[in-house]
Amino acid sequence: MLSTSNLTTNFLESQRHLTDPLADNTVAAIIDEGFEERINEIFITLHRNDGFDPSLLAHFPESIQQIVSNYFEESGKLPEWADQDLIAQGQQVFSQFGPEVFMLLNVKSLPMCYTCANGAQVLFDTGRLVEHNGKIDPLVRRLMETAQMVVNVLQPGGLSTAGTGIITVQKVRLIHASIRHFLKSPKYNPAGWDVEKLGEPINQEDLAGTLMSFSPVILSGLKQLEIDLTDQQILAYSHCWKVIGHLIGLHDDLLSDDYQTNWDLACAILKHQSASSEQGKTLTDSCVAFIQHMIPGNLFNEVPAYMIWFFFQDIEQAVGKPLAEMIGISDHQNLTDHLTVKLSQIITSHIAKAEHHRIIQKLSGEFNKLMLQGYIRHYNDGKQVRFLIPPSLTTDWGINQF
Repeated sequence: MLSTSNLTTNFLESQRHLTDPLADNTVAAIIDEGFEERINEIFITLHRNDGFDPSLLAHFPESIQQIVSNYFEESGKLPEWADQDLIAQGQQVFSQFGPEVFMLLNVKSLPMCYTCANGAQVLFDTGRLVEHNGKIDPLVRRLMETAQMVVNVLQPGGLSTAGTGIITVQKVRLIHASIRHFLKSPKYNPAGWDVEKLGEPINQEDLAGTLMSFSPVILSGLKQLEIDLTDQQILAYSHCWKVIGHLIGLHDDLLSDDYQTNWDLACAILKHQSASSEQGKTLTDSCVAFIQHMIPGNLFNEVPAYMIWFFFQDIEQAVGKPLAEMIGISDHQNLTDHLTVKLSQIITSHIAKAEHHRIIQKLSGEFNKLMLQGYIRHYNDGKQVRFLIPPSLTTDWGINQF
């Protein structure tokens, strides 16, 4: 298991050349069977179904069905240390604070990932997180996939044996392996992939950094919102993501359910990987545009960048780097008076000269639910694949499922 004594530059650098043999070998086996051209068809079939059954691939040869079935059987095994009581407690945290978690996912977790220039290169090169010709749909699709995974793993029962969350993570893991293959294939990526400079695509360090953005980084954001979780709640939420990390293919020496250890790992990775990049700035611009697109009107247009700046403050201090600036978010220290006026329009109450964290608290109560409602409204409006939240959670969060 993860030890802070291992968090050296040499250790982290070594993780950049390690990937996920189980998923990589599965993709390689499919390709060896002559199905490289149709691998997306396999993934689309899997994606459109909540569970997995070999019959879903009945229109493929038996050898392909067997390869994929073997992968799902092996990758779906929960680790011996998984504690279902702790998992249920962690999922209860999500039931209580789901809208806040979704907001933080968009204004803290994902932008934090974009500060890691080498990892941002993978996202940029796959072309799935950037607007195309002014259309938001490619970005929406990827963010919806992330949001749906979070819902599926953190809903009650999501991480039980053969739970919806486990199946979702298994599919994401397989897609990661496919991305690694195609980014390194001269046939599909003529520009090539510089392993020596960038590391392997979606390597162990990048996976760990992403996992940390969902675990200690979210928990730190809840603290910034002055949501005081108990030590037991923090442990339980962290344990959920430790289990998810195992299922997504992270090695044991990068896994922990101790908040401080995970926070130290997040900071170590950011110290090692964060750097300004045009790819990171472009991804951040798209993320801000997405949030603005999800919320009706223009009252909130300036809020996403302000929130990113605010929620980066604690980890910037811990890392000692201007992370927000690296992704093109300017210093918003002087926006207090301007946003106070905006707030009086948004929430019909005047809070002159409010401190930043008070502004964020006032904003978030309205903003997070509007954004989550925007997710549902946009994606469920005639789309082939719906964004689904269990009725129990929509009731807890006070939102409508269309």
